[in-house]
Amino acid sequence: MKYILLLILLLNGLFASSSEFIEKMNYETIYEKALERAIKENKSIMMIASTKSCPWCRKLERQTLTRDNINNIIQKNFVPLAVDQDLKNYPKKYEVKVVPTVYFINPKDESVIKKVLGYKNKKEFSKILDEVVSK
Repeated sequence: MKYILLLILLLNGLFASSSEFIEKMNYETIYEKALERAIKENKSIMMIASTKSCPWCRKLERQTLTRDNINNIIQKNFVPLAVDQDLKNYPKKYEVKVVPTVYFINPKDESVIKKVLGYKNKKEFSKILDEVVSK
């Protein structure tokens, strides 16, 4: 019984943090709102598609996106948007077959600047951000 309780607590901690992350990091959760804000602020959209049960998504949130240098680049250059792949609360043209998937989107024509599949560590993600920002 102790082991079952411990397993439940561990899994809850692993999967429960997504909404806390979104709130703490000031990410939009509605595509249309992010699009409107991106046009107004003259920024691109960085859309992260994940699921509540994805451990690699939580790892991306905790170990990569929360780093000050990475978060500063994101907040300065993008309107960050977090969507749930299970809910499909994003336009269908952005295909998500693997989570996490990160799309960098031009808000003017909603074209894809870059698509990133899977978990990336802070060094890899920083390099991707530099590449997208320089375009």
